[in-house]
Amino acid sequence: MSRVNVAVAVADEARGCIYEVAAACRALGFDHTATLTTVGVLTGSVEFENLANLWAVPGVLAVEVECESVSRISVEAERRRRVN
Repeated sequence: MSRVNVAVAVADEARGCIYEVAAACRALGFDHTATLTTVGVLTGSVEFENLANLWAVPGVLAVEVECESVSRISVEAERRRRVN
């Protein structure tokens, strides 16, 4: 199995219970690393095979998977900015 880094967006109407949403995600294998309460986002990782389960959690609006190529592009852009 392989883990993927994810950001879980919590719906506006569920932000008041964001910690309960996080607990429900953890129960499905989500390795929760941070809660961004102001914007309603949970970050962490999950086994790729369990990714779809996060969508079923009440209050979850979206699940965004970190794309490795985007990360590399961001790192390269930052390196170029510093050099120039």
